[in-house]
Amino acid sequence: MIHRLVALILMALCLVSCRDGLDQQEVTTCRQTLPAVDLDAEKFLVTAVAPAPSPYTMRIDYRVTRHGQTSLSFVLCGFGPGERGDRARELTILSTPTEIYSPVRLHILKRYWLDRRDLSYAADPGPGETAVDVPQVPAPIAYLLQSIANGLPNMAMTMLIAVAYALVFGLVGRINLAFGDFAALGGIVSISAVLAMLAFGSASMALNLLCAGAAAVGLTMLAGKVVEQLVFAPLAFRSGQTILIATLGVAVAMRELMRLMEGPQNRWVPPIDATPIPLARAEGFVVNITPMQIAVGAGATALALLVARLMHVTEFGRRWRAISDDALMANLVGISSRAMLTRTFVMASALAGIAGFITTASYGGTDAYGGVLIGLKGLVAAVIGGIGSVEGALLGGLALGLFEMIWQAYLPIGERDVAVMVVMVVMLIFRPGGLLGFAETGPRQV
Repeated sequence: MIHRLVALILMALCLVSCRDGLDQQEVTTCRQTLPAVDLDAEKFLVTAVAPAPSPYTMRIDYRVTRHGQTSLSFVLCGFGPGERGDRARELTILSTPTEIYSPVRLHILKRYWLDRRDLSYAADPGPGETAVDVPQVPAPIAYLLQSIANGLPNMAMTMLIAVAYALVFGLVGRINLAFGDFAALGGIVSISAVLAMLAFGSASMALNLLCAGAAAVGLTMLAGKVVEQLVFAPLAFRSGQTILIATLGVAVAMRELMRLMEGPQNRWVPPIDATPIPLARAEGFVVNITPMQIAVGAGATALALLVARLMHVTEFGRRWRAISDDALMANLVGISSRAMLTRTFVMASALAGIAGFITTASYGGTDAYGGVLIGLKGLVAAVIGGIGSVEGALLGGLALGLFEMIWQAYLPIGERDVAVMVVMVVMLIFRPGGLLGFAETGPRQV
């Protein structure tokens, strides 16, 4: 059942990728060329942004005012792989109704205008009429809405990692500190799969996305089974906290192995379907959300809810709860703790792999050390909700995600992660069992 839902989530993300979306950063770059194209213009108003035939990427239509008279014009922009080795594509061709910019003129435009962020951003005409019809809201509410939209992928990743922690801890009372690195492995495998498909000439982003998701989930499940068999299982049912040290060693080993696999330079792809959908505006500030943000937020929530439901209505869930309540009695009636640990660990690893896949689909990829913070926040969310409860982990992921969104909307974003750690410390002091976990005030014996 869980495999079917994973397939449905990947198919939904593929359908999102089938849209003729435009990268928002490329749209902004193309829009910033307008003041340089029309030097004598007094005012610009963007009227339409649409994809354009090759070799161009997009066409921007705008209304320009010169010497008190208004007329219509447009620019055509084309983007290709950059020479700097970073994730962003560069402007490679620019055309107006009267001329096509030569390579020399285009180089001068990029060097002395677009690369001067203090000038080009200040002269950006903005989204124009594309967001005129959205409702007006107060500025603080607009910033909060934008923070919520931007935080959906991060909340989805945190929620899935928290559920992964809860699945394993609720079964045997042990924590696998490598789940964050499993997510990083899923992200790196996803981007490698996309780049491999592009190298083989695949032009279908839906197919590339499906292959990336399948590769991420498959490899993380395989890695999870290997780690469970060789490291976690021999120590899981023993007393003491040696399992924490062992899984920490696994995390460090995975991190260094991924660093060697990546090489000296990180690999990125443009975020998939980052076309903005206007929601609201406050004066000149427009609140936007992308189809991919909606897809990963809804998909991860549905997946986490289904896992929580499976724990109550399936044979797997009944066996899991039996071992969680009394492992000795469960073994006496024929339920194998060892077999259930393998199945649970593989399922939790798949959730971590999906979390890593979300990083590639939403942000363009990750690096070998990107899983450290993801895993730590997932653990915090599991602690807040109740680390032995799948429903509590889901609630903790939502609560932590909303806390981060509100914080970055109104408070310094540089102190957000510090605030998250403070919240965990406070929860451990006053309610170590979390919102839905055990209620005793002392530490749980594990």
